[in-house]
Amino acid sequence: MKITILGTGSFYADKNRSGAAYLLEADGKKFLIDCGPGTLMRLSQIGVAPEDIDYVFLSHFHADHTSDLFAFQMRFRLNEFFGTKRNEKLPVIYGPNGIKRFTRKLSHAYQLYAFENWSEIRYETIGRKTKLGNVVVTAYRTKHVAFGVPAKVFSLRFECEGKTFVFSGDSVKDAGVEKASRKADLFICDTSYVKGRASAAHMDTLEIGEIAQANTVKKVVLTHFYPNTEGADLVSEVKEKFTGEVIRGEDLMELDV
Repeated sequence: MKITILGTGSFYADKNRSGAAYLLEADGKKFLIDCGPGTLMRLSQIGVAPEDIDYVFLSHFHADHTSDLFAFQMRFRLNEFFGTKRNEKLPVIYGPNGIKRFTRKLSHAYQLYAFENWSEIRYETIGRKTKLGNVVVTAYRTKHVAFGVPAKVFSLRFECEGKTFVFSGDSVKDAGVEKASRKADLFICDTSYVKGRASAAHMDTLEIGEIAQANTVKKVVLTHFYPNTEGADLVSEVKEKFTGEVIRGEDLMELDV
């Protein structure tokens, strides 16, 4: 498995940090995991077009993880509308319950009713376990409360040929993310807060270290940064509790599992 970090940012994005998104290549397929602001630009930088994506998995609906999703889907709609490019294949989009309705409501908000009576893209509600060829995706519900509202969030575990990659999603330290990360070869983790600042929205670096140590994770990659983390030694903070390898993620970083 090969993972390319497309975006290590959040709602804060700049030339160095795009919004949350990750490209997994496994079993001859391409999986786009989340689709935050700047995802399409990052994909273009590595020579991957939306038409190359086989599956999309959304950890949750917050805009820093989905704001490029509508533009991603419009690419296929406009291919058909203009007749300039055939949709030889279309991605399957997996998301929390209501994923198809989410796209339709966005089209109305944007005054682009492009998806009325057009159902070429297939939408699937994320289930507990999904088998796609030799890749098994297991979803674990986790907790993330932002501005007092609980979100439908999943930690996502991808397994292929004896290797395991896990993405925490936005999460607190709870049973979902603990189970998802168990014995992971690579754990890409929400690192929104420095140590001592955990909340109902995000875990902090010490909690990340505790999770990784308790669940025998091999390598942790930190991501989903806010400005308050830029000057902090996040790696050292995680390693106060974790003896394994820790990397501070960067956009366009490639990782092999």
